[in-house]
Amino acid sequence: MTPTELLEFVLKPVQPFPRGDLRAFLKASIAVEGDVPSDFDRLARRAVMAKGRLEAGAAGHQAAIRRLFPTTPEDAVTAFCVSEDQGPKPSAISASLVRDGDGWTLNGTKRWGSMSPLADILYIAASIGEHDGRNHLRMVRIPKAASGVIIDTSPYGRYVDHMPIADIRLTDVRVSDEDVLSADAYVSFIKPFRLIEDVYSVAALQIALFCLGRRCGWPEAILEDTLGLIMQAHAISQTTMAKPGDVLLMSAYFRASIGLWARLEECWSLTPEDDREAFAPQTGLLGVAARAREARRQTAWRDLTSA
Repeated sequence: MTPTELLEFVLKPVQPFPRGDLRAFLKASIAVEGDVPSDFDRLARRAVMAKGRLEAGAAGHQAAIRRLFPTTPEDAVTAFCVSEDQGPKPSAISASLVRDGDGWTLNGTKRWGSMSPLADILYIAASIGEHDGRNHLRMVRIPKAASGVIIDTSPYGRYVDHMPIADIRLTDVRVSDEDVLSADAYVSFIKPFRLIEDVYSVAALQIALFCLGRRCGWPEAILEDTLGLIMQAHAISQTTMAKPGDVLLMSAYFRASIGLWARLEECWSLTPEDDREAFAPQTGLLGVAARAREARRQTAWRDLTSA
């Protein structure tokens, strides 16, 4: 979408998708004219239908994955699976990808696989071995239904109204050459993912809140500021989201988004109780990865100063 098209789209009233079936929400048909939609187009087309924070967050999460993996099938729900027992650090990833005849064999266990219970496709970070003291990683694309894949949701039963989570056990999973992405997994996918997901998830939430606010008669100033942040997120999505200037623009966007969230307190009294609960206003936003965002902001300024 162009900025004008995005404005027109967000300002057009849309009927929210009924709550209760997150997979159906993510697979619901989205009206597209002309070219194949960009990842941000998909985000916006889902977010206007979001009836709660869960749906909005899932829309942003899926759009972030599609930005990194643009060949993902149009209607697929996806999961980005990196973390293991010691977290997502490259040195802690022990899931192994080993050459086996004309393909590969994948073994290991992933923790905290957000969206994996509902996914059609899993993107898995795996090690192809160490070299010069460094763990070399590749992203692997596999169907969740592949032989040797077990999804275990039992450790996450307490996470209610959260994107579905599971551990993933991988036992002798066969992988073809075309499903092993040749790029360095950390540099090309793992490192940028969190920052991209933060932007996209917050943007999706802001789109959903703007639609909610219009339905509920929120103050016009708050709606206008929300709309301005949505357009800022759209501009960010047109950058590489990696260069120092991009990082600084994202930092400004996050700071303004946190400020706007703090102003929404007056709006909740105008909002029906079921909608207040669906958007969980007490939980705030952007608490995850704040330290990583701050480190990247400082690095961006250092890089600009030394250039």
